[in-house]
Order: sequence, then C-alpha cells, then structure tokens
Amino acid sequence: MKVFISLADRSASNYVYHIFKDIKGLDLWGIVDERLLSIGIKGNWRVEDFSVVGFWEALWKVPKVFKFFREFEDLIDRVDVLILCDAPALNIPLLKKAKGRAKKIIYFISPQVWAWKEERARIISELSDHLIVILPFEVDFYKRYSRDGFNVHYVGHPLVDIAKPSLDEGRVKAFLGFERYLCLMPGSRWSEVKRHAPYLRKVYEYLLKTFDLSAAIPTFEPFLDYLKDVFKGLPVRIVSPKDMEQPSYNILAYSEFSIVASGTAELEASLLLNPHAVFYRVNPISFFIAKRLVKVRNIALTNLILSSQIVPEVVQKDYRELAYVCEEILKDDGIRKRMKEDFLRLRQVLGPEGTLDRLRSLFVSLLEEV
Repeated sequence: MKVFISLADRSASNYVYHIFKDIKGLDLWGIVDERLLSIGIKGNWRVEDFSVVGFWEALWKVPKVFKFFREFEDLIDRVDVLILCDAPALNIPLLKKAKGRAKKIIYFISPQVWAWKEERARIISELSDHLIVILPFEVDFYKRYSRDGFNVHYVGHPLVDIAKPSLDEGRVKAFLGFERYLCLMPGSRWSEVKRHAPYLRKVYEYLLKTFDLSAAIPTFEPFLDYLKDVFKGLPVRIVSPKDMEQPSYNILAYSEFSIVASGTAELEASLLLNPHAVFYRVNPISFFIAKRLVKVRNIALTNLILSSQIVPEVVQKDYRELAYVCEEILKDDGIRKRMKEDFLRLRQVLGPEGTLDRLRSLFVSLLEEV
C-alpha cells in the first residue's frame, strides 16, 4: 500500500515519526526530514522547503511550492492513501487535487480554523474522509460540519507521550556545565530563528543585569553557526541533536525558566512543567494582516486549551516588554509554582497517556479499510 504524507513543519514531522516508526508493511512517501528518512519514508521534498511563519515570509517559498504541486499531480494517481498534516496553505490545494483520485484521504492535525479562515473547515469536511484532531475542543467545533462519510477522531494529544526528558537532571546539567539556567527557544524555522535570535539576545542581556543565570538553546544543526555567532561572548550553550538526544525536552525539563517563541514548543514547555513566557514576532506586514483576521485573543496553546491566562504573552513588542515580564516571574517563586500547578491540570485535559498507541491503532484500522 502506497501512503503519501504531506507536512511542512518539524512538529508534524515529530508526530509522524513517533507514530509510523512502529507501523510496518507500508510503502511510505512524503515530505521528509532526517528523522523521517531514518524510518524509511522516501521523498525528494524537504520539510524546510515548506516551513514558514507569516504572510510576507511565505512569498519566498512560492516557487518551491508550485514546483511541488506540479510533481504531486504526476504522483497522486499512484497513491492509495493521502495523509495531510496541518499546513493548510500547502495541504488544502493538495486536498482539492486529490479528491476522487486517492482511495482515502486522512487529514491529521486540523489547521487552526477556529482562530481564522474558518472556511477551511468546510473544505476539509467536504473533501476528506477522516479528520484526526489533537486538541479536545476541536471535536465540538467540527460538529457543525458533520456529514455522511466524514469522520472526526480524537484520542488525545501525542505530546502527552512524547514531551518527556530522556536524560536525568544530573547528566543534562553536567553536559551544559551549569547548575541553573534559562532555556531560550527561538523557533524551528530559519525565518523564526533569524528574526528571534537577536531579539532574545537583548532580552537575555537585560536579565543578566539582575540574575546570575546561564542560558541554553536547544536547536537543529542548520542553525548552529548562526546562533553561536549571535550569542557570542555570553554564557550560552547551543545544543543540537548531535550533541544531546532530544535537546529540547531534556533542556526544557530542568531549566529554571524558559522564553519560547509561539507554537508547539510552548505546549511542550507546559507539558514538561517548565514555567515560561511566550512571544510572537513577525514581519510588520504579516502582523497587520493577522491582527485583522485572527479571531482568538491568545497565542499560547496552553492558554487556549485551558481558557485562562496562565502563560504571559508578549506580542510584537519591544524586547524590554518581554524582559520585564520575565524579570517579574524570575523574582517570584509563587508565580512559577502556580504555573506548574496549572500545567499539571493541562496534562489531565490532554491526557491520559497512551495517545501514541491509540493513534497507531487508529491509523492501522483506517488503512486496513482501503
């Protein structure tokens, strides 16, 4: 059975890796990174070619996306099952091309249609056979789009199983070379890293005036040299998977506090019970457009899921605004303690453990129907 998996960011890749590494007997193709290649998923298309945040920033990816669309046209008639993961700008056009040609279409991870562009929910419901959501409130959201032949599934959030340290605290701190540290998370896309790293340097330099804290930045290999250059001269360790397994989870788990770019990393920090602040920065043109389209007031997934302001959010502000927020939390043990208590509640909402096993079973049963 030939299965094609379309995705455009490292979070989706992380979920696909953990789900499909233990499912055998499939001919898997798709958009890949080094981890997906390691479990036998084949493809000439790379995740980083499609990964971007912001309207203005996406313009630079258009030529590669259109080239992929042309290649997909030649491929789709040879595919039994198409699995589309989030990334609506990429996957909604693929969905339209594939309807009536692929034997089964599974949309895994709903785009944030509840935040903006709700018409995408109608398209997904009309053209997909199955939708697998990973946020609990999305089940009720999609009820308004129910129809015969369209099935919505929710079995939990995969990060409940995935977001865990694999090393003990002593080993992580011995490797880093310091006992107390901040974790800085600039993002997982080139556009984010280039925009956020100089900003985070300014925030960190401000905090160093008050706190004797080193910093660690978990990242990916392509960003290492750039980040080392940006943070030159500061007590900062920059760590990739070649240096430490699962650096994001291991470093987040034992850090005093973290400063996280909005996205999946924020939810990972919460599930690791790590107090943090989240920030959002894009090109001013992108922000101008988004401010007029987005319907939700929170950027942190933790706040959205719990319908409460748990994690401080700093949106499109000067670095001083973020530094002041972080300073207040670092000075107050009570704030950090309350955040951890709320993060335990989040685990229960997204719970119980075993989501990966349930997702594997669900995918196997859906594929067996073909």
